[in-house]
Amino acid sequence: MQLGIHDLLPLEQGETTLDRYQKTIEMVQALEEMGYDRYWASEHHGMVNNASSSPEILIAYLAAKTQSIRLGTGGTMIVNYSPLKVAEWFKTLSLLAPGRIDLGIGRAPGADQAGMIALASGNPISFDYLYEKAQVILDYMMDQKPSAFYGQVKAIPEAVGQPAQPWMLGSSGNSAIQTGKMGLGYSFARWFALNVDADVFAQYRKNFKPSDFFSDPRVMVSYLIICADSSEEADYLAKPMEIQRASDLSQPLLSPKAAQDYSFSLKDQALIDSYYQRHFMIKGTPDQVKAILEDEIKEFGIDELMIYSPIPDQKARLRSYELLHQALK
Repeated sequence: MQLGIHDLLPLEQGETTLDRYQKTIEMVQALEEMGYDRYWASEHHGMVNNASSSPEILIAYLAAKTQSIRLGTGGTMIVNYSPLKVAEWFKTLSLLAPGRIDLGIGRAPGADQAGMIALASGNPISFDYLYEKAQVILDYMMDQKPSAFYGQVKAIPEAVGQPAQPWMLGSSGNSAIQTGKMGLGYSFARWFALNVDADVFAQYRKNFKPSDFFSDPRVMVSYLIICADSSEEADYLAKPMEIQRASDLSQPLLSPKAAQDYSFSLKDQALIDSYYQRHFMIKGTPDQVKAILEDEIKEFGIDELMIYSPIPDQKARLRSYELLHQALK
């Protein structure tokens, strides 16, 4: 089972963005040493509690600070950009870090309404033709001539060798069939708290057509997981994340110590309990987490796991990742 880390670079109370970047560099170097296969950074705009707004720049920097771990965007929100520019970003990254770059293709804006307008320079925003837009990016990355006016210009640099590995991001299942037809990897965000039927992944596999990027279908599912040496410690470390998920995602994470004084309303506690029951969030010891994930892997036919552990304590977060790697690899 391949394992990766998905990261929003969540800020802790009293932490600066520079602090979070420095901790992220240290974390990714530690993940590489542990043997993790991938690290992906998200694209979110206008969210003061998350430091990951420009993942393409971040992974370029991380590529210079690491040796083997794959680095990617989870994702690059293509509604915000020209396909030519996206292709040029990832061709440049692939040239500088050959065989180590992933492109997570996101079709959401990664922003609220005001952010969407700002990203579009006040112009009309269209969510139509995003699969066609994605295909232009793929054509450019393979030095093929895209359709329409895109074919009048080349994406530079050319002949970069091994191109970035493209994955279509999904959170509802609507993109599964088209992703298969395009021959891309399928990365599903289970931690978005949306139910999914196993048939979604079966349809992706059924409709898969080999491409320049993948010869076989590949299913990746991401989870929000807090793992610790004991159940009590997992409960303790998970509470800041639980508070944020139940109340206000725009606020920085409380410290685990400060979070213990917080009391959930009956409604919020029921919401958090439902997230655990439906496995959108998972917490516990390595054995407890492994047992849940083994059932998920069997039900959905998962090939790779992505993990997001927003623990506001660097040492505890790395320990969570270490325990998960030992249990799942």
